[in-house]
Amino acid sequence: MTTGTRAPVAVPWHRALAGTDEARVAAAPVLAAAPTVHRKPVDAASAALGAAFGALPEELRATAPLYVLCRDYGTWAARRFIARCHDPARRLRPSDSVGLETSELVRPYLTAAEHRGDCYLLAQLPAARLPAAQAEFTPPVTAARPAAVVLDLIVFPGEDPRDADCLALATTWKASGL
Repeated sequence: MTTGTRAPVAVPWHRALAGTDEARVAAAPVLAAAPTVHRKPVDAASAALGAAFGALPEELRATAPLYVLCRDYGTWAARRFIARCHDPARRLRPSDSVGLETSELVRPYLTAAEHRGDCYLLAQLPAARLPAAQAEFTPPVTAARPAAVVLDLIVFPGEDPRDADCLALATTWKASGL
């Protein structure tokens, strides 16, 4: 006789790292299996998400929530957009304003993977609150939602505000005791 409750699913902790600069990926102080290098930030984000979601049990991949920490990427994208607005040799295209959206970094992966879980884009907190929030952050994972993926986008701007190196770090999370 079944009671309607499922047995806990084993969810391994896993980190995936991808980036747009080989030297930064190699020097990153992050334990990650097989970091990869890509030409565009969107490709780095997709690779990191693919590896992190791929580490989840198959029955959780399509529905596990995704939390995207947007602090660095949002600032860089805004600076890039402003530089394009003030470049007299460049015409703005509709895609320039869409490029400001962090959601555009995760949409290609989520669409291709047919992900049906929730996706939360988390904005930057005031600088004074940031260290405490990072120390306290644990995705709300419960027995009903036994896993989540967290994507942290880290941007290293260059001299040209339109150019930057991007690291995408995706981590699978699980509820302790499940």
